[in-house]
Amino acid sequence: MTRIVGTQNRSEFILDPAQALRRGALLDSMGPNVLPPRPRGVTRATHRAFNALDDLRQLQQARLLNASSPS
Repeated sequence: MTRIVGTQNRSEFILDPAQALRRGALLDSMGPNVLPPRPRGVTRATHRAFNALDDLRQLQQARLLNASSPS
């Protein structure tokens, strides 16, 4: 059974080698943009504070990915 979510039919495998290469290059180019530079040194905080920082970092990464993805 196949489900289509959204307007684009996404398949697990891209059979056309040229299209797969273009898609891979696009995904590779998106990679460095999503990771902000890590702060240097030691950070001390509670587990809850680190979880909040992780949630914020994930939200920022999702926004960057959504902004850079082709429509």
